[in-house]
Amino acid sequence: MQVNDIIHGFRLLRQEQVKEAASEAFEFQHVKSGARLLYLKNTDDNKVFSISFRTPPTDDTGVPHIIEHSTLCGSRKFPLKEPFVELVKGSLNTFLNAMTYPDKTMYPVASCNDKDFHNLMDVYLDAVFYPSIYDNEEILMQEGWHYEIESPEEPLKYSGVVYNEMKGALSSPEDLLENQVMREMFPDNTYSCESGGNPKAIPNLTYQQFIDFHKKYYSPANSYIYLYGDMDIEEQLAFIDSEYLSNFDIVEVDSAIPLQAAFNEVKQVEDSYPIGEDEPEDSRTFLSYNLVMAQAGEHELINAIGLLEQALLKTPAAPLRKALIDAGLGMDVSSHFETNVLQPYLSITVNGAEADKAGKFRQVLHDTLAELVENGIDRTILEAALNLMEFQLREADFGSYPKGLIYNIMLMTNWLYDKDPLEKLRYEADLQDLRSKLATDYYEQLLKKYFLENNFAVSVVMKPDKTLADRQEAALAEELAAKKAAMSEAEIQAVIENTARLKLRQQTPDSPEALATIPLLKIEDINPEPKHIPLEERQIEGVKVLYTPAETNGIVYLNLYFRADVIPQELVPYAYLFSDIIGLVDTESSTYEDMTNRVNMHTGGITFSLENLTLEGVADSLQPIFRVSAKAFMRKLPELAEIIGELLNETKFDDKKRILELMQQNRSEFELEMLQSPVQVALARLNSFISKAGAYNEQGELSSYPLLKKLTDEFDANADEFCGKLAQVMSLLFSTKRLTIGVTIEESNYAAFADGMKPLLLKLQENTEADRAEAVAYNFQPAPQQEGLLSSSQVQYVAKGANLYRLGYELTGAYRVLEMLLKYEYFWIKIRVQGGAYGAMTRFNSDGDMMFVSYRDPNLAETVAVFDGTAEFLRNFEASDREMVKYIIGAISGIDTPLTPRLLGATAQRMYFRGITYESRQKRRTELLKTTVEDIRALAPAIAACMAENNLCVFGNGTVIKENEGLFGRLTNVLE
Repeated sequence: MQVNDIIHGFRLLRQEQVKEAASEAFEFQHVKSGARLLYLKNTDDNKVFSISFRTPPTDDTGVPHIIEHSTLCGSRKFPLKEPFVELVKGSLNTFLNAMTYPDKTMYPVASCNDKDFHNLMDVYLDAVFYPSIYDNEEILMQEGWHYEIESPEEPLKYSGVVYNEMKGALSSPEDLLENQVMREMFPDNTYSCESGGNPKAIPNLTYQQFIDFHKKYYSPANSYIYLYGDMDIEEQLAFIDSEYLSNFDIVEVDSAIPLQAAFNEVKQVEDSYPIGEDEPEDSRTFLSYNLVMAQAGEHELINAIGLLEQALLKTPAAPLRKALIDAGLGMDVSSHFETNVLQPYLSITVNGAEADKAGKFRQVLHDTLAELVENGIDRTILEAALNLMEFQLREADFGSYPKGLIYNIMLMTNWLYDKDPLEKLRYEADLQDLRSKLATDYYEQLLKKYFLENNFAVSVVMKPDKTLADRQEAALAEELAAKKAAMSEAEIQAVIENTARLKLRQQTPDSPEALATIPLLKIEDINPEPKHIPLEERQIEGVKVLYTPAETNGIVYLNLYFRADVIPQELVPYAYLFSDIIGLVDTESSTYEDMTNRVNMHTGGITFSLENLTLEGVADSLQPIFRVSAKAFMRKLPELAEIIGELLNETKFDDKKRILELMQQNRSEFELEMLQSPVQVALARLNSFISKAGAYNEQGELSSYPLLKKLTDEFDANADEFCGKLAQVMSLLFSTKRLTIGVTIEESNYAAFADGMKPLLLKLQENTEADRAEAVAYNFQPAPQQEGLLSSSQVQYVAKGANLYRLGYELTGAYRVLEMLLKYEYFWIKIRVQGGAYGAMTRFNSDGDMMFVSYRDPNLAETVAVFDGTAEFLRNFEASDREMVKYIIGAISGIDTPLTPRLLGATAQRMYFRGITYESRQKRRTELLKTTVEDIRALAPAIAACMAENNLCVFGNGTVIKENEGLFGRLTNVLE
């Protein structure tokens, strides 16, 4: 292909190498439709396709978000109610979703299977260009909002998936704060609007507005098509052209986003967020300072600000963070540099503060920045931040997310605003440029111009309000009552009929002919054997090594596993706090600031965690492990070993001021996490009712909050005892007698790795007290419980479960199929489609723990009834052979996810500790692939027995939980 060639309707605009992404880039424009297309050619078999649209909202109705949901509810070629769900059930996808941003909507898919990749691309293109929303108003009713009433006597209410999703999202004070910042920062353009939708405004969206938004923005001329990976690009271009783009002509789409004019002076705003009536108000205010720093495409500036954020705010050694903490303004400091908008902005937030500290907050910010400008930023801090940035860029490890997907999101931060998308993938010159400027006053001048002298800023004080939630609920009830009172009998009857029509549509299954339109792989397309996950047992100085050979580009991925069964039961909560503190306090040889800089200078990070690696097939197994995880370039192994040795041998707990700071930060993060990830809180609590490992783990979850609260509220009285217990935990843990090393690295580097580890092992052998420690017996006694966790959340997270093994049942491969069909069939229909929740899922763990959970759920008792009805659903389960193949393939996709080198090694090590062998994996896989309708029905007694145990935990709205008090044995105020 040559530049200006036209290939299947696409003109090649440029062709360039992007060595940092190991790719060759081809940028096209479709001649007839005007669609843009970017292809990154490389050897990655995890292929990615995405189509995105610039979708700037003009109000808070959430129309971009609702359309994102709705386009995947049927289309021209795939006239089902839920093609997205049918795809998930029967695809080998490695990613399948859609995302709404403040100004764009993205529809990405990924798969390693060529046929599957083509199928996914076809369904998504048909969904965005030919959705069924034009013929079915019920799609807006289901996914967006509708009035719901089944008889004239009932009160009117709102329901809808996005409506309830956003009630959940905007229960989080962090999300409410971000919403307020955007509204105040960009009052004159699209960013003042909530693209996800504000529940107060969502019911203002009309069907005509909904349709008009799609007509305007979902045009190829407003689209950004992205392809990544090892594929026949001409084949893909031919398909996209002939099936889709050739049907459209270029049109003018006015989707440009105007720049927000800078302010003449800093805005100061106050707002509030709801908390529960029994929650404390003290130290719950957010103080936030937000500065617009750049425009999209100002690559050098954006990189430099990102580096400054890391250096000044992101580490314990960060001077601006330290100044804010030392000033006693609040419990914790956080920051976020938002680059997914036209005008990137930096947010600096103090959590756990008081409103009267707002002036002092701004003064400390100003004075600290002025001092840094005057005296200079410590180059050690800047260089450490730059080294960490370089490590992360070169590593390019995005966990379970396909690399091509993350590249897509990165480049959209330029491409969407008509800037060079490839610039976001290149970093070699950027690193060199950033490093060269360390010798100048460039960074100080940036601080002066963009921080100190920048009035394009908003200062927000967000205070807790105990009565706000009640006032909002009362206002909503009053609004709905007034709307109903204003309706005639005929209008009320019309709402009843609309509700009935929607429910009928939801309950009516798709026809076999419609289902058959979704392309489906065959069982023969699936490898009958599980992936080989390599692991070799070796030794270094008598210590067992679990070695996974992999191409890591010279990075060593290291895990040190210390058996933690020497920690007495009464010290387990302190062991969890110890894992949060180690590495963040002084050692005998280094201050914590110096240590932070050394870690960032020489490694890609060191983390500490206490976890349970339970045994496969064993009920109530308890195998606590303290894990030290680290990564570094091989050339930095000596420094890595020295740092770890110092942390494990020399950490001190005598700086009480520092330890109080860390406990306050921990508490603040915990309180935010409650409403940011409540589903995890509910699951952890439920798990503590059903297994010993769950009860152990929960010592580091909600059960630890009273201890955290006591320590922070009464620290002086408890400091000596607390510090002593931290030292006691440390004295017990770090013995080479209980150590197993896990490492992932190239074979060619293994010998050097073994030599490099010997000094660390010799240092650990000095821990004679730890060597003498012996395993203890634990007395965790899980028993059936029903607990309601009261909060200010506007929605519920309902969790129910039990342990299969304890009830005498075996966990087979059929349960993986059951996970898929419950999540995307029974629960999807009953809890999401009909109940209006955002979703529900299942977990069947290899230690026998099974859990059901709903999330962002407007219901409570109704969802419990759905869970309790699962066994009956299974007894009557029917599915065609084709449907069973679909469920099986969908279940396999969750097992065969590609693994990065880091995850490959970590997975191999976890399997070793949990006793998961290749043979047991093969057995489960064979069972999964052979699962029949009869096998699914045969699971009904096990599920019935689990539900009969009546282990229940609900995190949710305090009023709703109290209205259902009869379901619970105990009610707990989560933050009391």
